[in-house]
Amino acid sequence: MDGSKAPSAAEEAGDGSQGGARGDTSKSPAAQDGGSSSGAGSSRVPAAYGSYDKSPGAKPRVTFHDPTIPRPQDQYKIMVNNHSVPFDHVWLDQTEDGRPIHPLEKLNAEQFIDRNAPESEPVRPADVEDTPFTLVEDQKGLTALVNKLKDVNEFAVDLEHNQYRSFQGLTCLMQISTRTEDFIIDTLKLRIIIGPYLTEHFKDPTKRKIMHGADRDIMWLQRDFRLYVCNLFDTGQASRVLEMERNSLEYLLRHFCGVTANKAYQNADWRLRPLSAEMIKYAREDTHFLFYIYDLMRLRLQQESTSERDLLLEVQERSNEICSQLYEKEQLTDKSYLHIYGLQDHELNAKQLAVVSALYEWRDFVAREQDESTGYVLPNKALIEIAKNMPTTAEDLRRIVKSKYPVVDANFNLILEIVWDATENSNAFEAIAEQLKKVQLGQETFGALVADPIPVMQTPVMQTPIMQTGYFGGYSNEQAQSDVESSAYYYTQFPEYSSSGGWSPQELQGIPTSGYHDGCYYGHQPSINQSSTGTGQPAARNNAGGFQDWRKQQSSPHPWQPK
Repeated sequence: MDGSKAPSAAEEAGDGSQGGARGDTSKSPAAQDGGSSSGAGSSRVPAAYGSYDKSPGAKPRVTFHDPTIPRPQDQYKIMVNNHSVPFDHVWLDQTEDGRPIHPLEKLNAEQFIDRNAPESEPVRPADVEDTPFTLVEDQKGLTALVNKLKDVNEFAVDLEHNQYRSFQGLTCLMQISTRTEDFIIDTLKLRIIIGPYLTEHFKDPTKRKIMHGADRDIMWLQRDFRLYVCNLFDTGQASRVLEMERNSLEYLLRHFCGVTANKAYQNADWRLRPLSAEMIKYAREDTHFLFYIYDLMRLRLQQESTSERDLLLEVQERSNEICSQLYEKEQLTDKSYLHIYGLQDHELNAKQLAVVSALYEWRDFVAREQDESTGYVLPNKALIEIAKNMPTTAEDLRRIVKSKYPVVDANFNLILEIVWDATENSNAFEAIAEQLKKVQLGQETFGALVADPIPVMQTPVMQTPIMQTGYFGGYSNEQAQSDVESSAYYYTQFPEYSSSGGWSPQELQGIPTSGYHDGCYYGHQPSINQSSTGTGQPAARNNAGGFQDWRKQQSSPHPWQPK
C-alpha cells in the first residue's frame, strides 16, 4: 500500500475511525482477464461483479460498498475485541515493564542487505495470464502454500482491505507471489488459521518480503493475524530514496513494467464472494511484478550509492522502521472528538461542541458494539451539521441528515435526546471553544489544545483513560476484561478449533505451535457486542445500538461514573 494516496470513497463518506477504508490509488488493476485456477485449495473464478456497461471499451462500475454483501463478521463468525482497551500483542515477548518486543529489535538492518545484485538487466516476468495461479480458500490450500514458501528465500505480499463495515477494519485478501507463482488467500474464510500457518515465514529474517507502501499492511497483518514482518524491502521507500518522479505503485508499474493501471477496483468492496475475474487479476498484479521492480531498484540503489551515502542501507533502515511499528487500537478519550476531520473549519460555540462530543461518544459506542465503522454509523460531515443546527424535532433532523443512514434512521428520537442533554450541560466546553478560536486565529497550536490535560477517571483494572461525561450506558473496562477472560467461542467451520483451547497439535502438524494454542484468541477476542453470559454466543445486532430505553439509562449511574 502506498502511503501517498488520495482518500477513498469511504474516507470521503466521513469515516473518522482508525484503520479506515483506504483505497490505494497506487495500485494497478488489471484488464478484463481472469487467471486460471490450479493447485490445492483453488476454485473456479466467476466472470462478473456488479453492474456492467457492455459497450466496447466500457469500464465496470465498481462501488466501494455493496449493501447486498453479507457481513463477513456474521457469515464467517469473525469476532474481534472492540473495547476501548489496548491491543494485546500476545505472541510477542515483553520487557519487564510489559512492553512488547518486535522481533526486529534483536536484528540489525545490515544483515538484510543483499549487495550481490547482478550487473545484467533483470528479465521481465511472464504476464499474469501466463503465470500459474492458486486461489487459496481452504486449509489444504493454505498448507500447500506454506510448504512452497519453505523452498523460497523471498516472496511478495500485498493486502486488500475493507473498513467501511467494521470498526477496526477487515483484511479481505492476502496476495503472495513467488518468482514463479501467484497466490491469493481468502483471509475472510481462513482468518483464524492464517497466523499460526504463516507466522514463521513472515518473521523469518532469512526470507525477504517485498511490499509496496507497506505502512498500513504491516498494521493489518498484526491486527488480524498476529503476523510480524522481518526483512522487508519496501519499493515505495526505495522510490523515495531514488527520488523518482512519483512513488505510487501505479507509476512504478508503468515506468518499469509498461503496465498501465486501471483504477476501477482501487475502492472495490473486497468482501464480495465469489471474487470476479477482474478483481482477481487486479489483486494479482499488485504482487506479480514486484520482483522485477525490486530487481531493477536494487541494481540502481547499488550503482548510485557512494562512500558517503549507502542507498541500500537507507532503504533497509526505512523498511525496518515500518515493520517495527506496533498496531494500536483506537482509544476513546475525553478529547477524541477534537480529531474529527474538518472540525477546525467550523466556528462552534460551547453548546455546539458539547453536541459534537456527545454524538461522537454515542457513535463510538454503537460502532464498537455493532462492529461498524464510525462513518457508517454517522459520517463526520453529518455529525458536525447536527451539532451546528441543534435540531429539536425529527423533521429538523431529517432536513439536516439528507442521506439514508440505517443507524441514524433507527435512532432519531435518541439523537434528539442526546442533542438536548448535551446543550443543557455545555458549561464544561466553554474553555475548549475559546481555545479552538485561538487555534483558528493562529494564536495557539492544535497540538497544544489536544495535549492540554483534562482529569479523567482511571479504572483499577486497566488504568486506561475513560470519559467521565457519559450520555449512555456502556461497558466498563472491568466488564471488558471479564468478557475477554471468561468467554469462549466455537468456530463451526473449523471443528478442530475452540477459542479456549486453540488448534490442536495434530491439526497443526508441521507448523510450530508454541504459544498458539494456550488460550490465545488469534486476534478474535470476544466483541463488545458479545453476550457476557458465558455462552460464547454473540448478542443480537440491532440498529438501535442498545439504547432503546434512554430515560431509564439516564436515571441510573453510568458504569464508569462514581456512584
